This record gives sequence, structure tokens and C-alpha cells, in this order.
Amino acid sequence: MSWTRSEEIISLLKKKLGLNEDFFTVRKIWEKEIGISNIEIGGYKSGTIFAQTNSSAASFELTARKKEIIKKLNQYIGSSEIKNIKVKIK
Repeated sequence: MSWTRSEEIISLLKKKLGLNEDFFTVRKIWEKEIGISNIEIGGYKSGTIFAQTNSSAASFELTARKKEIIKKLNQYIGSSEIKNIKVKIK
């Protein structure tokens, strides 16, 4: 029986869930710079940020500012990796 190192398991899980360095950078920027309360990032995959909120007003504000927010986030990470933001009301 061979053992798998915990670092390898964590690395595989991060990759499967889309949790790379850019995700953590985006999450910090989101909390600090975006300024829309009651919206949390739930995930990131293939250039799309998945956000969730319990406020229809926050959802509307995010939708209205989506292009501006994507541009700002891409400037911080130094690429055009983020293409879309999808928001779900809980």
C-alpha cells in the first residue's frame, strides 16, 4: 500500500475546484475594492466567477456593473482571464 502526500491531495482538490492563485487574488480584491455588500464569491471556473447573494438589489447592482468589475479584476491579476460573472440569489 502506498501513501499519497497531503500536499498532492490538496493540490488536486484545488485544481478540481478551480482554486488557483488567481482565485485567491480575485477574492481579496473583491472584498476590498468592489464595494457591493452581501455578495460572496462561491467559486471560479473557466473564466467565470460564481457569486451568490440573498439580495435582489445587490444582484442588480452586480449585473449593472459587471463589465466594470471584470475589467478591474483583470487589471489586478494582470490578464484577461475573467470573462464573466454569474450571480445567484439564495
